[in-house]
Amino acid sequence: MRNIKTTTIINEVKRLLIEASFNLPCDVMEAVKSAAKKEISERAKKILELVLENAKIAKKQKLPLCQDCGLVYIDLDIGPDICIKDSSGLNSLLNQAVADTYTSNYLRKSIVSDPLYERKNTSGNTPAVIHTSFTSSPGLHIKIYLKGGGSENCSYLYMLNPSTGEDEIIELVLDVVKKYVTKCCPPVIVGIGVGGTSSEVVKLARTASFRNLEIRNPDKRYRRLEKKILDAINETGIGP
Repeated sequence: MRNIKTTTIINEVKRLLIEASFNLPCDVMEAVKSAAKKEISERAKKILELVLENAKIAKKQKLPLCQDCGLVYIDLDIGPDICIKDSSGLNSLLNQAVADTYTSNYLRKSIVSDPLYERKNTSGNTPAVIHTSFTSSPGLHIKIYLKGGGSENCSYLYMLNPSTGEDEIIELVLDVVKKYVTKCCPPVIVGIGVGGTSSEVVKLARTASFRNLEIRNPDKRYRRLEKKILDAINETGIGP
């Protein structure tokens, strides 16, 4: 059994928040570079190049990648070999870590205490959305998502029939892309979840969007479906 102090977790969360705010992940950088090389539209190529330039400036000057610094999601996957010491107040400490990091790094704070009436800014970009899962995999894994409105506002949920097949799923994805993708902040990564309850499938879609872009589904059926969907989306011609 490995004992991990809450201070260790808090320090790592702060580090990851800074990393996510200022640095575009390597797989996304490579994907945008590849898209820019392949793009035949000069306007689209220029916009993709601007995305890359923005990422370089953000990294070099320690500036946010986007003016919308996002709602913070923190996922803690705790393995059977991990014991977190003094974990009773962990959520409060995580929220304090978010507030401290956003304040000290001059990141925009967008969260309000009440969504409908007072809409008073909490002044710390808190509360964060915190998920804790106990897994069979050893170790402690921390994932940080900064979910901006440009992606969140274009999320969509369909309630499918048990008889729904892959052709219908492809059409539904295309329908959402055609209606909403021009309102999203590029570059657009489409995360799709299928199965489970409404709350569970949204989590699946979020997990899919977080996956490294160079990794494909290990199941060849879903890997083939991913390619069909990607090809169909790109064939729409919707882009920068």
